[in-house]
Amino acid sequence: MKLVVSALHFPWDTLPDCMRIARDELGLDGVELSWHTGAQRPHCTDEDMKQIRAESDGMHISAHIWENLAKLETHAAVAALTHWIAKCVDTGATDLVIHGGSFPNQHEGILRVRRALEQALPVCEREGVTLNLENHYAYDYRDCCELFSTPEEFMEVFSLDSASLRFCFDTGHGHMTRNGEQLVRDLAPWLNYVHLADCHGVHDDHCMYREGTVPWDALFAAMVEIGYDGVFCVEFPVREDRQPFHDCIRDLRNRFHPKPPPQ
Repeated sequence: MKLVVSALHFPWDTLPDCMRIARDELGLDGVELSWHTGAQRPHCTDEDMKQIRAESDGMHISAHIWENLAKLETHAAVAALTHWIAKCVDTGATDLVIHGGSFPNQHEGILRVRRALEQALPVCEREGVTLNLENHYAYDYRDCCELFSTPEEFMEVFSLDSASLRFCFDTGHGHMTRNGEQLVRDLAPWLNYVHLADCHGVHDDHCMYREGTVPWDALFAAMVEIGYDGVFCVEFPVREDRQPFHDCIRDLRNRFHPKPPPQ
């Protein structure tokens, strides 16, 4: 189990400061950084990118990118993925969280994502980078046409059968679509990364831990049942009041790596 925090969800000024807070103040194994072509805060700047490898010092580094793969033509989607895979190699990041994006025709959108992944995955396999495809809003949520909220949609791309393509389960998104436990169980062989976010089940509120209505106990029980032991990423606010954060980390450690009873 690796415990990391999204750099979008706690305050920091410089990249070394970001790493220090995650490691020393929060006691975590690493950081999920946000990478965007604009290279401006709250995403990593060009200067931040130059410092990641030197400052990480053995920490687990992952990154989240924001391209709408479904809306890009295949060559552009592959070029975008290849660009960020190269950044992973440069910085030492091993996990890249991606969205499938949105598209007016659900079936065609999934096929477009599959075509892009099919070409990009050999690069991932060669470079040792894992793409973690995240579940998102229901396709009919606010007419956003978001892809990948059901196990059936994911299987359209997981059938590519690459060890470098895995599932990122977002607890808040799964609560919005009312199928979180199903996603965990049906996609268990691919589950590699978990975003920990709370909400009230309608919108992507990003409440602090247990301040929404995400069925945490049921989700954790499902993950324990399938033997999950991958990355957990805190994706709720960690600000002045850190008690919800500490409660979350305690619950994770107690459930997934409980201490043996005293002899």
